[in-house]
Amino acid sequence: MRKSVSGFTIIELLVVIVVIAILATISVVAYTGIQERAVMSKRQADAKTLLGAIHIARINTNQTLGQITGSYWSIGECTSATRNPSATEPRSLPKTHPCWIRYYHILSSIGTAAEMNLESLRTGDPKGNPYMFDENEGEGGNFCTATDNPIVYFTGNGISNASLVAIPKYHERC
Repeated sequence: MRKSVSGFTIIELLVVIVVIAILATISVVAYTGIQERAVMSKRQADAKTLLGAIHIARINTNQTLGQITGSYWSIGECTSATRNPSATEPRSLPKTHPCWIRYYHILSSIGTAAEMNLESLRTGDPKGNPYMFDENEGEGGNFCTATDNPIVYFTGNGISNASLVAIPKYHERC
């Protein structure tokens, strides 16, 4: 008498494993896309907060952003070969590094001038990097530079960065 053995064949098991692998891959790709959109949404919300504070600070002081922060190229503290010779991504730098010190100073200067608390931005963007500015409106007496100055975020490839949003010109001559 022959006993019947029930179970899955190797082919059936392989098909199930392949289907599970495909579903897992689709899930990981979808999750990564959601994460990146969440990071960008947070950056955009932070930029909106910063733009509002900059606008109020300019009105309160009747100064350009460079005059308020005391710098016309704050991003240089993080990206220049002199200040960051190893081109280390800012989140990996100690919080005592000039890049972070400049960032804290910018937030303090803008916050004080705008009479706003910007402490929630001290940790930087969602990836832990500071937001930086190119505050060159009014630099050297040139109040109407060719382009708006950007708020910049770091892309995660060392010190490379991308513009998040343009800071509109403030000075009445522009």
